[in-house]
Order: sequence, then structure tokens, then C-alpha cells
Amino acid sequence: MNAQTKNIVFDWNSTLLDDIDAMLECQNILMARIGRPPITMEFFRTHYEVPFDNLYRNFGLSESEIESAMGFDRHIFHEHYEPMADRADLRSGALEILQTAQKHGVQNFILSNHIVGPIRNQLRRLDIEHHFADVIAYADRASQFQHMTKGQKLQHFMREKNAAPHDAMIVGDTVEEIHIGREQGLISVAITGGCVSEERLRAENPDHVIHSLHELKPILQERGFVS
Repeated sequence: MNAQTKNIVFDWNSTLLDDIDAMLECQNILMARIGRPPITMEFFRTHYEVPFDNLYRNFGLSESEIESAMGFDRHIFHEHYEPMADRADLRSGALEILQTAQKHGVQNFILSNHIVGPIRNQLRRLDIEHHFADVIAYADRASQFQHMTKGQKLQHFMREKNAAPHDAMIVGDTVEEIHIGREQGLISVAITGGCVSEERLRAENPDHVIHSLHELKPILQERGFVS
């Protein structure tokens, strides 16, 4: 990443990896553990937020339930999510857009609230690790959501690499990526079908809203990332 290179910063979960069903299933395993009924995908997308204590408040959990949920969370994601992620495929159009970007000299990055190790395992499983210049995420679960937010991690990374925000685009399925784009001067592209409803994404006024990664190529052409 440098001042002359165009860069695309992709969220991972439910943006490139089609794991939204696994995420909902894990969420409902957790809800069952604390004695709550399962939630629907619509409810999940209406209330999704990070960090997860805010998510559970949005779900209407009491503070004692939130404390229990936060205790279960790491265990559930280790025991249940990762095996399900091992069966998840890329979202439609992901491979094509990564290949197109790389062919035109654009650098691809992953920016995630997940953990570096498991992400790299999935990149190797899906044979796409060579399409990425780097993975910007947390080192382990102990450091997750500690010290720096996702946005702060990207800001620090871009400053280290002397990268110009106006030469970068951020693509994600939550309002977090839209806020990062707005605050740091990156072009923001919100993709539906992930963790957040289209209505909520549009309410945050991203630069672009897409329903499939196939729709990203015309935006890259319009913005001068690819010819």
C-alpha cells in the first residue's frame, strides 16, 4: 500500500465469506444457553452492532444476561463457528472481483474484527491468500476489541504505509465500514445480504450500495480503479 497504488479494503465475514447463516446459528446457540428464544435473520440484521455487548443490549438482554452472553461468546465461536466457517464458500462474485483488481495493479486488503489466524486459514482453504497484500485484524481473542477499534487499526496501518485515503475504497456489510469510510476519506461501498439490513445501510449514506460483488466492477471502473 502506497500513495500511488489504488487499494480496496474488504471486510471479511459476510462480505467476502458467505457465513451469515453460520453467524446466525451461533447467535441462536448462545441465546439458548442463556434461556432466550431464537432470533430471526431479520431481527439480527435490524439490531446487529459491534462490540457485542452493544449487540446484546440491542437484543433486549439484561446486564446479567449480557455478562453471561459475553462469557459464552468466545467458547461458542471457537466450538461452533469455525467448523461451520470451514464449510462456507465465498460470496458470489468475490473471486472475480479480487482477480480483476489484482490484474489492474490494485492491492486488496482484509480489515476485520475477527482473528488473523482463522482468516488466513480460510484464505488458504479457499486458495485466495495470494490475492491479498495483508490482513488487518486482531492477533487473538484476548486482544479482540481491545485498545484499538477496527477503524483505528486501519488508520494506523494506512499511516504506516503512507497510503492516500482518496485512493482507497472500503467494502463491507455493516454500518461500521461506512463510518470508517466517511471519517477517513475512503470511498464506501455497502453490500447487502450480510449482517445489516439494506434499510439501515442506506440510512448511513454510503457512497454506493450493492447487492452482489458482481456489481462492484462498474464502481471500480467509474472511480478509476480499473479500466
